[in-house]
Amino acid sequence: MEEVSLLKYEQVLDEIHDKENHLLIGNGFNQGLGVDTSYKNIFDKMINDEDSIYKDSIYKDIEKEIESSGYNIELLIGKLQDAIDINNPNSVFLKKYIHNNVKLDFMRAAHSIIKSKIKNVYAEKNEGVYLLLKNFSNYFTINYDLLLYLLLLNYKSADKLEDNIIAFESSLKLFIDTENILFESIYNEIQEARKNGTIKFQFGDKDNISERPLNKIKKDLFINSIEEYARINNIKWKKKYIQKVVDRILKEEKKYSILKKVDDGSKQYNLLGDNKEFIFDTNSITQNLFFLHGAFHIYKDGQSIKKITQSSNKALYQRLEEILNSEEKEIVCIFQSEDKETAINENPYLCKCLSKLGELSGNMVIIGSSLADNDNHIFEQINNSKIDTLYISTLSKSKDSTYEIALTKFPSKTIHLFDAESISYKLPENTDNTTKQKRRGK
Repeated sequence: MEEVSLLKYEQVLDEIHDKENHLLIGNGFNQGLGVDTSYKNIFDKMINDEDSIYKDSIYKDIEKEIESSGYNIELLIGKLQDAIDINNPNSVFLKKYIHNNVKLDFMRAAHSIIKSKIKNVYAEKNEGVYLLLKNFSNYFTINYDLLLYLLLLNYKSADKLEDNIIAFESSLKLFIDTENILFESIYNEIQEARKNGTIKFQFGDKDNISERPLNKIKKDLFINSIEEYARINNIKWKKKYIQKVVDRILKEEKKYSILKKVDDGSKQYNLLGDNKEFIFDTNSITQNLFFLHGAFHIYKDGQSIKKITQSSNKALYQRLEEILNSEEKEIVCIFQSEDKETAINENPYLCKCLSKLGELSGNMVIIGSSLADNDNHIFEQINNSKIDTLYISTLSKSKDSTYEIALTKFPSKTIHLFDAESISYKLPENTDNTTKQKRRGK
C-alpha cells in the first residue's frame, strides 16, 4: 500500500477556493473550537459536575450502566426501563418518566457545556473560522447543537440579531453580545458615526479643508476621533470601552456579507401576535443548512416540524420539557447509535436533509467525523452523489486507517486526507486580497 500523504489545512483552503464546495461536520469540529460535546463528556457532566443542576446527581448511581451502554442514551434508557417491574401498576408512567427525564437531563448537560464554552468559540483564536465557512454552498452537521448555525449567522449579518435565531436562552446571544454590558450604551452611537459620520482636516488656510467618511479611516485615527468627540461634548466614555466598541465594529465590517445566504429551511407562518411560529418547509429549494440527525431546537408538532426561537418567552428547558411530555410533540433528535435510517425515514425534515446529500456535486470537506459505520446512511448518499473530491480531516497517527475506511465508504470518489492538527481558525495578521493572492501564487 502506498504511503498516505496528508495535506495541511491551508492547502485545502487553497484547493477549494472559487469552486463548488459543501461542508460536513461531526463532533470533532466542535472540539476544534474548544467545545467537547461528545456523548462521553455529556454523561461525565451529568455524573460528576457538582456545580451544575446535577449536584448530588443520581446518575452517579448508574455510572456502570452508562459505561456498559457505551454512552448510548437510547440503550441506557432501554436498560433502565427494562429494570421496572411490569407488574407495577405505575410501570407505564415510570417508563415514560425515565424516557423523558433522561433525555431532558442529557440535553441540559449538553447545553450547559456549550454555555460554559461559548465565549471561547468567538475568542480571537477562532476569528478566522469564516475563512473556512465562506467557501461552501451547503452545510451539513451530524451534531445536535447549534454551534455551526450560530457561527453562520454571526458571519451573515453585522447589523442585528435576526428574529428567527434559536432561543438557546439569552446566554447564547453571546455571539452578538460578547462585550461587557457596561459599554453597550455607547455602541449604537459610535456605530452610527462609523456609518454616516465624517471627519474634516484643515491644512493651513481655513479654506483648505478636506473631508473623509469615518468608515474610510484607519483604526487609530477612528479611536482618536471618538475620544476627541467625547472630550468636546463632555461625554464620560472610558477609553477601554471605546477601544472595545471599535474592535467590535471593525470586526463586524470584516465579516459583513462574508456569508450572504444562510437558510435552515424554516419560515415564519404566524405573522401576527406574539406567538410567532417557524415551521420547516420540506419543499424549500433555498435551504442550505441541514441537521442530519436533528437538533435540540427542532420538534415535531402533529404533521409540522417546528423550531424553538427567541420569540418564545419560555426558557429552553421549559419548552423542551413541555414537548417531551406532550403526546402530540417530540424533539427531532436521533439519539440511538444503531438503525438511524429507520428514524430518518419516519421524519420528513430528516428525509429532506439526507436526500440533499445525494443531489450534490463538486467537492466536500469533512471535519470531525470518525466515519463510523452507524453513519453509513450518510456516506452512501455522498458516494451516490456527483461529488468528485472529498477532503477528510484526520490525525496523523490515524491516517492509514482513516484512508482505508474512506476508500471503503467512498469507492467512487477522489479522496484527500488533511491533518486535523494543522487546522487553525486564528485570523492571519493580514487577510487583504493581495496577501491571499500571493499565498495562492497568483
